[in-house]
Amino acid sequence: MFRSTQPNWLLLLAVSIAFPSTGVAEEGYWPDGKTYCVTLTYDDGIPSQIVHALPQLKAANLKGTFFSAGGVTYRWSQEDLDQVREQGHELAGHTILHPCARKNDWVKPGDASEDYDDARMAKELDENLANLINNGVKRELATFAYPCGNTSIGEDNHSYVPLVKERFFAARGTQFGFEIPSQGNTDLFEVKTVAGHERDLAYQLEQVTNAREKQGWLVIMFHGVGGDHLAISADDHKEILRFLQNDDSVWVATFQEAAAWVKSKQAAAPTAAIEME
Repeated sequence: MFRSTQPNWLLLLAVSIAFPSTGVAEEGYWPDGKTYCVTLTYDDGIPSQIVHALPQLKAANLKGTFFSAGGVTYRWSQEDLDQVREQGHELAGHTILHPCARKNDWVKPGDASEDYDDARMAKELDENLANLINNGVKRELATFAYPCGNTSIGEDNHSYVPLVKERFFAARGTQFGFEIPSQGNTDLFEVKTVAGHERDLAYQLEQVTNAREKQGWLVIMFHGVGGDHLAISADDHKEILRFLQNDDSVWVATFQEAAAWVKSKQAAAPTAAIEME
C-alpha cells in the first residue's frame, strides 16, 4: 500500500516546494486581511495643517500622526493641538528647537545639530516627551521623528539614536522608500519615508501603488498643506486621501499603530521559527 501511494506524497511535496509562500499569502501580514499599510505624517506643527489637512482628514475619516517640535504652543495654539488630539490623531515628538545641520542657512547660530552634546539633546527630548504626556500621550507609546532626518549631533556627528530609543517607542527618519516588514529587517527607529511635496500627484500615487504591490508599509511625510514650507497643494493632498479612502485593501494607521503591529510581528517571528524546526 505504501508503494502505491508514494507518488501522491511526492507530488504533494513537490507542490509545497514550488509554492512555499501560499499559506503565508493567504493569511497575510497586515490586520483584517489588508494588503498594505499607509501612514500619513505631518511635521513641524504648522498652521496650514490645521487649516487644510485636519478638515480633509476628518472628511475622509482617516487618522494621521503629527510630529510637532517645541513646546505645547510652538506654532499651533493650545486649541489647535487640542483639536488634533480630540479628532483621534497621534501627537508625536520632534524635539524642541528642531536642530538641523549648520549648512542650512535658516538654522539659528548655536541651535545647529553640531552645537548639541548628549546632555543637551537628552534634556530637549525629555522636555518634548513631557509636553506629549501632558497632552494625553502615553509615555510607553510616544513616537518621534528626527528633524531633517538628521540622527547625528556634535562636531563629531555621533548618533543620538540611543537617546531616542531610551525615550520613544519608534522613530521615523527621512531615508527614501517604504518598508516591507514581512521580509524582516525593519528598523523601527529609522523608518523610511516618502516626502509628500516631491514632484506631482501622479508620482505620489505611484508610491502608494508600489507599496500595495509589495504589501509594504508606506510612510508619507508632509509639511505644509496648501501653504507654509515644503508644501503639497491642498487639492493634491485631498486626492491622496480620496485614493486611500476608496481602496479597501489599505490599512491607514498612525505611526504608533503601524510600528506596534510590526513590532509584535517581529517579536513573534523567532517563536514561529523555533516551532517550525
